[in-house]
Amino acid sequence: MKELIINKDNLNDDDVKEVVTRVKAIMINDNDEILLAYCDDDYQFPGGHLKEDEDVYDGLIREVKEETGIEAKKDDFYPFMKVKHYSKNYFRTNENRLNIMIYFVYKKSTVINNDNINISDYERKNEFKLCFVKLSEVEETLIDHVKKFPRFRSLAYEMLPVLEVYKKITTHN
Repeated sequence: MKELIINKDNLNDDDVKEVVTRVKAIMINDNDEILLAYCDDDYQFPGGHLKEDEDVYDGLIREVKEETGIEAKKDDFYPFMKVKHYSKNYFRTNENRLNIMIYFVYKKSTVINNDNINISDYERKNEFKLCFVKLSEVEETLIDHVKKFPRFRSLAYEMLPVLEVYKKITTHN
């Protein structure tokens, strides 16, 4: 599995007070479009935080079902990339944090099941929606979005190398 480490503040593991693990899925439909979740003026891949002591696959299956309504199983995914992002003074909390993002490929064609979606109050309040973007246009979409909303630069620029690796390991070129 490819690993990317983002550590502009040169933190050591001993400098980190909190470690948060998230799981994300790269999901493509039959029209070669990638699924993005949009909430609070930001794009992300479907997925989210693991609960305490939750297995990565269990968390991924839960998050995918909550956000897309798709009832998946472990064999529907394979991990392909891990991003470790060290942050000094994370969101001005005076605490250093390590965010670990584990990215998976969803092996099936993505068909959203709107009847099964169960988003949080935060997501509902912040106008959560799902959208498909042509795989050939997703990088440009993210870069253009960052120009409008610079506060999301770090997330978008984490997603771009993930997309690059994804394209290399699949037949989507």
